[in-house]
Amino acid sequence: MKKFDEGIERLPLSSLKQYIYCKRRFALMYLECEWGNNYKIVEGDLLHQRADDPNFNEKRGAIYISRSVPIFSNKLNLYGVADIVEFIQNEKGIKIPRKKGLWEINPVEYKNGKPEKSNADNYQLCAQVMCLEEMFQTEIKSGDIFYGKIKRRVTVEITEELKEEVKVQVKNMNDLLLNQKVPNKSKDQICSLCSLINTCIPSVFNKQKKLKDRISILMKEN
Repeated sequence: MKKFDEGIERLPLSSLKQYIYCKRRFALMYLECEWGNNYKIVEGDLLHQRADDPNFNEKRGAIYISRSVPIFSNKLNLYGVADIVEFIQNEKGIKIPRKKGLWEINPVEYKNGKPEKSNADNYQLCAQVMCLEEMFQTEIKSGDIFYGKIKRRVTVEITEELKEEVKVQVKNMNDLLLNQKVPNKSKDQICSLCSLINTCIPSVFNKQKKLKDRISILMKEN
């Protein structure tokens, strides 16, 4: 089990969504260092590869597009990479190093699926905004999430209320890690698509595998 004797180390931004999705999964990943993979993760990685090219920057009219931008927040103790950060030329913007004029900042996060009922995606985008605000000493009022399944952007308003919710979630994450206990599975948690199901609930995984093997045998017999 990972030790946190000297306090919590800086966490990746992606851990915020893992925590919202399932606290047990989050703990297995960041306390027990258990990682998994499934087709959903692979699909997401492929989508991110299209956005995450650190050597590819472009200018479209009044918009400068920068990809794979390293970001961090000392206040939240988070770090990560923003898929795309758009710098939009605007008289009400701020000065950006090595760029002439004034610019507004608009982060764009790429997701493989479609908008979810939970606020996990919004929290992750908001955390990105808070990192960028701290780094550039500015205020960012909104950001976008591009969903691969519906192939369009969804604009998210970054309110003070949303920021406070993110701060609460980050504190809860840190408290869980300091406690160093893996919580039990939530009763309403849907686990069938989780990449850690074999580690989290091996009995369920084994039953699913046996059923698939049995179906495969029956199909071959027929």
